[in-house]
Amino acid sequence: MTSEITRRAALGFAGATSLTLLAACGSGTAINGSSSESSSAAKKDYKGEVKLEEYDTSAGTFEPATHDTPPKNVPKPIKPKNADEDSVAGLYSSIAFLGAAITYAFTTGDTTYIQDSAFNEETKKKIKNNRTIRKTAEGKHWEADIKLVYSLETSEPTKEGDEYTWPYRGISRHGTYYVEVNGPKTSVNFISESSQETITPGRIKAKHTDGHWVINFETDESASPSAS
Repeated sequence: MTSEITRRAALGFAGATSLTLLAACGSGTAINGSSSESSSAAKKDYKGEVKLEEYDTSAGTFEPATHDTPPKNVPKPIKPKNADEDSVAGLYSSIAFLGAAITYAFTTGDTTYIQDSAFNEETKKKIKNNRTIRKTAEGKHWEADIKLVYSLETSEPTKEGDEYTWPYRGISRHGTYYVEVNGPKTSVNFISESSQETITPGRIKAKHTDGHWVINFETDESASPSAS
């Protein structure tokens, strides 16, 4: 089954491993007014899986992992220009970059993009010191595939005072195996189909402070494999 270290770490950092994100409470609250107003100035619906649009692929053609080698030339996330903007669009972009950064860290062991993300400082330190990520950086751990996704449960977040709340599901998606290197021994560990996706619901708490977003994840304790 999936490495518990990887799964739990991702769930904790992402509010669930890897990351399908948010959507806020009532769409009725988010979009009010007459039909003419909504047709001329309809607000964007952010509900669903959060996706980063731009990646740096200049390193070359991506080569997937094999039983013998980790993935090569993994595309690097590019932070959206509006990610630090004090707006719902800016918050969405920050979440998208954050999700791509944590996926990149677990894929390559490189936490460079985590440092420029909206994770709070405590979480950044935990990610940097995470055992699985450190082993990945040393070439002693890799997965056939891993993606941490946030899926937003509402079209927009709700706001109380200066804090935004966005309910989401954190989704950890894994391939069919992971590899561990211990000295001269390399072991290929297969991941059962039922363990290849784990979903954890929770809430994103975000504040715009000193010109950028700071995001905290509140997760429900129970994490369950995908039912579908």
